[in-house]
Amino acid sequence: MCRFQKVLLALGAFSISAFAASMVSQNLDYSDHLQSFYNPDIGFYTPQTMHLKVSGNTPIAKPYGRFLHLRAELSEFSDKAWWLDKGDTVRGKSQDLTEDALQALGETLDNVRKNSGTTIIRFCYDPWYNGHSNTTPDQSVILRHLEQLAPVLSEHLDVITAWEIGIYGAYGEMHSDTMSTHEKVGEAIRFALEHTPPELKILTRTPRYAAYALGFAKNAENPALDADPNVHFNVESEVFQRIAKAKKDTLFRLGMFNDGYLGTQYDYGTWSTTAENGISREEGVAWLETYGMHTPYGGEALTTASGYQEINTPDFIAYEGFRTHTSYLNIQWNYNLIERWKNTDVFTARKSNAIDSGYNGISGFKYINDHLGYRFVLRNSWMNDSVGIGGQLQVALLLQNVGFGNVTRKKATTLIFKSDANESIYEIRPDSATDIGKILSRKMNADTTISYDGTDTLRILAKLPEEMPLGLWNVFVRFSENGDFRTDENFSVIRFANDSNYFDKETGSNFVGTFILSDRIQSLQSRPVTSAVELRQNGKMLIVRHGQEIEILDLNGVLQERRAIPEREWIWDISKFSAGPLVVRVKDRNGIARIQKIECRK
Repeated sequence: MCRFQKVLLALGAFSISAFAASMVSQNLDYSDHLQSFYNPDIGFYTPQTMHLKVSGNTPIAKPYGRFLHLRAELSEFSDKAWWLDKGDTVRGKSQDLTEDALQALGETLDNVRKNSGTTIIRFCYDPWYNGHSNTTPDQSVILRHLEQLAPVLSEHLDVITAWEIGIYGAYGEMHSDTMSTHEKVGEAIRFALEHTPPELKILTRTPRYAAYALGFAKNAENPALDADPNVHFNVESEVFQRIAKAKKDTLFRLGMFNDGYLGTQYDYGTWSTTAENGISREEGVAWLETYGMHTPYGGEALTTASGYQEINTPDFIAYEGFRTHTSYLNIQWNYNLIERWKNTDVFTARKSNAIDSGYNGISGFKYINDHLGYRFVLRNSWMNDSVGIGGQLQVALLLQNVGFGNVTRKKATTLIFKSDANESIYEIRPDSATDIGKILSRKMNADTTISYDGTDTLRILAKLPEEMPLGLWNVFVRFSENGDFRTDENFSVIRFANDSNYFDKETGSNFVGTFILSDRIQSLQSRPVTSAVELRQNGKMLIVRHGQEIEILDLNGVLQERRAIPEREWIWDISKFSAGPLVVRVKDRNGIARIQKIECRK
C-alpha cells in the first residue's frame, strides 16, 4: 500500500537559497502532441434540460457529460407560460420558487461535481426549451426568482463555469418576448451581479444588453449620457474608459454568450450592420478582447443563410477566436455545420501563424476542439539539479498557451513530489503569486499577425520538508480547484498538451522534471541555465558528449562512482553496476549538470 505524506507549506518570495544548486533545463519532450483531452470549463458541451416543478422534483442523477450546459426551465412558476399535457392546455402560476425545486437544482449541481465535471447554466420560462415566446412573467417575479436562485448558485461556484442569465424569451435566448426590453434585461443583470459573488461570471446574449446593464445609457448616475448606449460602447472612447474605471472588476465579470455564433457577418442580429446603428462586430470583439480575457465566451455555431457572408470556417475562427477568447460551443448544434467541420473543412495555418502548422491537413473540427479555451504546452522546464535537506527548490516553467482563451476561474497551484525508491508522495503549496491564469493566449492583430505568442514563465519556490528522504525525486506541477490531491479527487485539474505519459493520473499533475535531494551541495545559481551535455544510453553503454565529470547514484542518492570524463565524446560500459534503475549526473565545463535516470541491464 502506498504511504502518502502530504505537506502543505506556505512559501515566500522567489529567492536564492544556500541549500540549492544550479537550475538546469530538464531533458523532456517540449512539443504539443496534438491530442484531444478533457480540461475543465472549456470545449464542446452537451446540453441537458431540467424542468423544475412546484413539487415532486427529481435531481438529474447522471449528467450527460463532464462539460454540461444545464438548461433549467421555470415555466411552472410563470403565469404566462403554457404547455400541452395529454391534449389539455396547462398554465403556470407566478409564485416563489419552492424549496423542493431549489433543492433539486442544488442536488443536480452536486451530481455534476460527483461526475468530475462543470456546467454552464441557463434559466428560462420556455416549457422544456421548445421555443415558446412570451412566457416570461412580470419583472417583479423575475427579480424574486433571481434572488432565490442566487444562494444556490453561490454555493456551487466550483462547478459553474458561467451563468448564461437567459430568463427572457424563447430558449432563454433573450428574444421573441415582450418582456425582453433592454431596460428590463439590464435591471435583471445588475440584480444578478449584486446578489452573487464576484467569482461567478455572468453572460448576456448581446452587447447591447451588457451596455444597458453597465450603465452606458442615460441614467441617474450619468444624466449627460446619450439615451442610446451604443453611442458610448466603444472601448477607446472617453466615456467607456470613465465608466470602466467606475465599474472596476464588474466590467471583467460580465460577458456574453452567442447563440448565433458565426452564422452571418452579424451573427444573426448579435452585432449591428454598422457602428452608427448599434454595436458593430468590431466594437463588440474589441470589448471581449480587452474585458473578456478571463470570461467564458461561446454558444452555438450556425450555418449561413442565403445572401450572407460565410465566416463559420476554421480559418476565420483561427483569427477571431483568439480575439474573443472563444472557450465553448454546443456539440449538437448546428449538427450540419459540425459535420462539415469534421468531414470537409481541412485546417490550414496562415503563414503568419506558424504556431498552428502542426494541424495542417487535419480536420477543422479537431483544430477548433483543441483550441476552445486554454491549452498549455510546456516549452521548457528549469529546476535545481540538487537541493539540500530542508532547502528550497526553485522551478521555472516556460509555458505557452496556444488556445483561444484563458483560465476563467482561479486555480490552486501545488507541487507534487514522487520517488521511485519509495512510495512517499509530498504535496507542497506554492505562494499565492503563482497563477496559471497569467499565462495568456496569443495576441492576434486585426491584420491576422501575432504580436504575442502566448508564451510566459511561471516561477515557483518550494521549501522542502526536513523529513523528505534523500535521493532522486520526480516533480509534478498541479493546477486544481482545491489544491489537495488526497481529498479533492482530482476535481477540475488542468492537463498540459505535452506527451500524455507526463500526466500523472494518480495526482492529476504534470511531470516537469527531476532533482536530487542531497546532503552535499557545492554550487549555487539562481538563473535558469541549460547544460551543454548530451547523454544517451545504448544497451550497456553510456554515450556522453561535452561532459567534464560523471556521477552514478542509486535512487536514494547514494554515490556509486564518480570520475572525470577524458574525451569530448566518451563511451562508458556500465554493466559492472547492479541491475536496475540508476541516476546519472554529468557536469559540463561550466559546472552545469544534466541529470537522467537510466536502467542498468545485465
